[in-house]
Amino acid sequence: MKNEQPKLTPIRKTFNEKYGELSESEIQKEILFSQKIANIKLEKIRANTSNLVWFLIVIPIIFGILAAVLMS
Repeated sequence: MKNEQPKLTPIRKTFNEKYGELSESEIQKEILFSQKIANIKLEKIRANTSNLVWFLIVIPIIFGILAAVLMS
């Protein structure tokens, strides 16, 4: 029988080329860094979503209530 290698996707090949020679500690640092970057991006998205909710939903409701109270 032949010694068959599994076919690797292009993403897996580039991953192996980039990280194949790193030690376990270096790989853990890379993972920690990428998670930190993802966390920062998600926090920015959360803050932007909060601003949108306030400006598009809450503030118009408050102005509507004030306008209704002042008109009556």
